[in-house]
Amino acid sequence: MDFSDYLKPYLNKKTKSYYVALSGGADSLVLLNELKKLQNEKDFNLIAIHINHNVQKDSEKWKTICENFCIKNEIKFIAHSLKPKKNMSSNLEKKLRDERYRFFEKTIEKNSILFMGHHLDDLIETFFLRALRGSGIEGLSSIPKKRTVGKGKLIRPFLNIPKSEILAKAKKDKLKFISDPSNKDISFDRNYLRNEILPKIEKRWPSYRKNLNQLIENLKESSDLLITHAEKDFNEVKVKKNLISLKKFLSLSKIRQKSVFIFWINLNGLNQPSAKVINLFFRKFLKDEKTAKAKYMWGTASKKGSVCITKNTNELRISELST
Repeated sequence: MDFSDYLKPYLNKKTKSYYVALSGGADSLVLLNELKKLQNEKDFNLIAIHINHNVQKDSEKWKTICENFCIKNEIKFIAHSLKPKKNMSSNLEKKLRDERYRFFEKTIEKNSILFMGHHLDDLIETFFLRALRGSGIEGLSSIPKKRTVGKGKLIRPFLNIPKSEILAKAKKDKLKFISDPSNKDISFDRNYLRNEILPKIEKRWPSYRKNLNQLIENLKESSDLLITHAEKDFNEVKVKKNLISLKKFLSLSKIRQKSVFIFWINLNGLNQPSAKVINLFFRKFLKDEKTAKAKYMWGTASKKGSVCITKNTNELRISELST
């Protein structure tokens, strides 16, 4: 299957603009290059977005490489620089990701698509990381192929393609891509998994990517089935989108309560809690009958999507945590 075949299903006249998250790495460069070839045939609005994280000493150089590629190929180019971080904390990767996506949320217009170059190896790494953190079935379904971002859609067309094939394609098309030296830093969990653990798994089980990809597909199907049942239960207990009957909710079995709880959070577009937070909610908060108007929160007021749940004798109400 040609790489362009993974992109053609998303090209249509209704879409206003096609954005590409361009890091300068092989995956995003192959993606942008393929779209440019298609643009020459179909004529659509193509825009590259480069986020300068200001972490590596060569970050400005990488921005220039990306910009020059776009100038040479007559592609519109947007660059955005994140504020340099004083402390290189353990959750730096997550902080940078959150900032990156906030910019995407603000930038992507209605009826537009943001393409990202995530591939099969990314999918497998995310599966392992979430499994090691004790994620539920939805989390283990790993990276979604499609979701909303800003007023548009985020699409990851290369999720079924291994990294090796993308590198081979970059070489074939003579693309000069950036190799980020921080990818070798095994103090980051993902890099440790990528550089130390997965090569050993591949040596013992060469087809592990294909098999785990099938497992992830099976988990997605199971997750979709659970969501369907959770929606039916939610409709039985809801008062409004952000309000449910406590009595009806407690009449459900514990497993169905958890499914409704997770569905309710997603329905209101808020951040999912960790397994620990979920367990405390059911083990302590729901059983607390002494506090008249109890509140249960996770996240911080400054972080978008953080949650506040209030409970009285009759109802549970969910809202975004605010200052």
